Amino acid sequence: MDSDRVREEFPVTAGPAFFNHAAVSPMPRRACLAGQAVFEDRCLRASADYFKWLAAVADARARAARLLGTTPDRLAFTGNTSHGLGLVAAGIDWRPGDRVGVTWPDFPTLRFPFDSLAGRGVTVVELPKWGGRLDLDAARRLVPGCRLVVASTVDWTTGVALPAGELAALCREHGALFCLDAIQSFGALPTDVTALGADFLAAGCHKWQLGPMGLGLFYASAAGDAALGPVMAGWRSMRDEENLGETYRPKEGPGRFESGTQDIAGISALGASLSLFEEVGTGEVRNRIWAVADILAAGLADRGLRVASPLTPSERSGILAFEHPDAPGLFAHLNAAHVATSLRAGRIRLSPHFYNDASDAARFFTVLDGFGR
Repeated sequence: MDSDRVREEFPVTAGPAFFNHAAVSPMPRRACLAGQAVFEDRCLRASADYFKWLAAVADARARAARLLGTTPDRLAFTGNTSHGLGLVAAGIDWRPGDRVGVTWPDFPTLRFPFDSLAGRGVTVVELPKWGGRLDLDAARRLVPGCRLVVASTVDWTTGVALPAGELAALCREHGALFCLDAIQSFGALPTDVTALGADFLAAGCHKWQLGPMGLGLFYASAAGDAALGPVMAGWRSMRDEENLGETYRPKEGPGRFESGTQDIAGISALGASLSLFEEVGTGEVRNRIWAVADILAAGLADRGLRVASPLTPSERSGILAFEHPDAPGLFAHLNAAHVATSLRAGRIRLSPHFYNDASDAARFFTVLDGFGR
């Protein structure tokens, strides 16, 4: 799919520049139309199209599974990343003295579900990160004895990618379950959760997946699923859900955590967004993101501004953070000019996506160069 056709999907490209996909992304036209179609059905026909909606949910689940390298029966729709991590925290049969290793510092929601287990005798062990990079030597000392290890696939401030394969192998070696918060990688980087060997993965859909807010995905491997008890149950958790049976026979797999009526419009919109990733290809998505990031990094270097994010393939992601003597002032200047970025950890965080191109970068630098004049 050529870049012009991709850009037609995003009316936001008519503005100065949008480089804030690590926060909340714009949605492509096709996603907005898919969600709107469900609301129009509701307006005109109430629930007469119910089974058509179920087919759209199944289609979105199948697309997400293909993009994650798994099968649809291993996925559940949730409300957000925190919801998925909460299922793990609530579902494991914890014992006093259990330890949970958490990469830290990190986004707060990574540890809060597990901090809440302190009253049950569960201790959170911090696996240290320096400048966003996991200290693997420290992890090798601390992971033994942990029942679960929880990590972000990408650091949300610097964009450093987790050495997920090495950490997964370490967890397997010591019998620890492995859980990933993938909200800052899924949609930006190719993902194969099965090959990686993660037991759990949670990701909200409103960032790199270009999906709605208030919607997330939760993955559990067979081993991970077996470790989770019946956290929540409702009519849709049952095997005979559409027959409204009265016998408690929960589904096998994470689908049992989808307990009731779902956000059909949101899931339909997500399915449409994910179709764009399938058309372009996840490898090409990553390459286009990095190509724009390279243009931005070079321009920042030319202006004497230090990029804090790695640019080597093994560590880079879609995030490009840079330092500035007056980062808050520059952020306000960019925001006033409708150039979308974020201010994180005292740096300006840029996060381009695959529809961005050199023209967006040029407009960004025009605004940047006007700061302080």
